[in-house]
Amino acid sequence: MTITEGTSTPATARSRSATPTASTGEYLTVEQAAAYLNITDHFVRRLIRERRIPFVKVGRLVRLRRTDIDDYLAGRLVPAVRR
Repeated sequence: MTITEGTSTPATARSRSATPTASTGEYLTVEQAAAYLNITDHFVRRLIRERRIPFVKVGRLVRLRRTDIDDYLAGRLVPAVRR
């Protein structure tokens, strides 16, 4: 049995995205994390470099878990002062 050119599965249907999006995956890229926090990529990289936020390295790639980002934000919450 031979496979003709027009009957094969498209490459986009066979492969998964190398980087899951924020809505479908637990891990975010530096750029996605910066967009989620509404800050610059440079500041996210600084947080990583200073080990102020947990991250995962996959080879040379850096990924941040959304839950770790939310925990980081929760730990920096400044309560309102009631007068």
